[in-house]
Amino acid sequence: MERCVMRMITQEFAMVVLLISTSIGAADHVCSDCHAAIAPNANDLIQPLSGLCADCHVERIIAGEHKVDVPVSASANTLPLHDGVMTCGTCHDPHQPFATLRMEDPKLCQQCHLK
Repeated sequence: MERCVMRMITQEFAMVVLLISTSIGAADHVCSDCHAAIAPNANDLIQPLSGLCADCHVERIIAGEHKVDVPVSASANTLPLHDGVMTCGTCHDPHQPFATLRMEDPKLCQQCHLK
């Protein structure tokens, strides 16, 4: 009984998060566009992170505008990496409207590039 109640609470929490995210402008996607689970997390992506972004933004990858899946060795980096490499989610927050940048340029770039 207790597990059933906890599962319902978890599912309700996931729905609240979804409703909040759609109300702040992230309504162009639903969790299942990228996640396999009912209560999504970073470990249940339906394909590698950069592949998820490239499915819709392939023109940016082809143009060489955005390099992805690059190993990062900068010790000052505080941005999120996925398995030690830079992905689209390193610089962009996919859960914000228009996948906004995580911080202002040039501070963002200086996390990895000293010059």
